[in-house]
Amino acid sequence: MKKSVTHTYTIGLFPLDVRFADRVVSIDFTAYVKKEDLTFLYCESESLIQKIKADYKSIYQRDLKIASPSFIAEIWGHLVAYRIALWMKRHFKISPLQKLAKFAAFRSGMVDCGEAKVDTNRWFWDIIGTIFFRKYK
Repeated sequence: MKKSVTHTYTIGLFPLDVRFADRVVSIDFTAYVKKEDLTFLYCESESLIQKIKADYKSIYQRDLKIASPSFIAEIWGHLVAYRIALWMKRHFKISPLQKLAKFAAFRSGMVDCGEAKVDTNRWFWDIIGTIFFRKYK
């Protein structure tokens, strides 16, 4: 088993760090807080996952067993939560809400996508992907 490896992808003008580990990839969106930047990254998620899957196969000599619709659903789900958390940080100045928003932004800005054997919520993203993201097969 190989140790984790980090690649930096350039999507448009945006560098995006992706950490590869056995059966898991982690994508770090936390450098981006502007709505326009995140919207652009939404739109590029299909090409991003194709690059990630190709590099995963080259690193581990096997396919990453995450369906494209499920992978995109998880990225989009996290980015929506991330945008909401960032909005809360800007608009709610009450300390407990600020702490919650900061925690939610950190947790949702880092997208950990794993195969079903290691990702306990893969079933959820598989269902969401099947319902809303079928075109990405």
